[in-house]
Amino acid sequence: MKYQAFALLALIVSGLSAHALDTADAATFDRRVITEDEVHFHEDETTLKPTVAFIEVVNYRAMSAPSGARFFMVTLKNQMDGRQVIQPRNFVGIFADGKRVNPSFRSILLESRETRTVVLSFGDYQFPLVKLLIDNES
Repeated sequence: MKYQAFALLALIVSGLSAHALDTADAATFDRRVITEDEVHFHEDETTLKPTVAFIEVVNYRAMSAPSGARFFMVTLKNQMDGRQVIQPRNFVGIFADGKRVNPSFRSILLESRETRTVVLSFGDYQFPLVKLLIDNES
């Protein structure tokens, strides 16, 4: 009985250590804030653009991990009087070399006039994120 309890305890401890966070790769907020007026990459009809969503971006901050993972922490506000489903195609992140990418996430359901902060993942990339695009003008 003691052997079984010890074996179970050893299994639990080894499982916990296998799921321990790698704090050396934790994401932190990027220090340099780039204003919208500082970024002017080439655009044409083939350039990736966000689809229309009736949301307001209240605030956003870029985050990076040493491994190259790139994120935006974004506070969104639903501008509709009803529910709204937000999709990855509603956002476009622009990297410092001009590359444009949609974030990867499942859909986000916002209730009527709800404000919520989310973290959007833009994958691993050698350059930092410098701008977040949405289209709420239509």
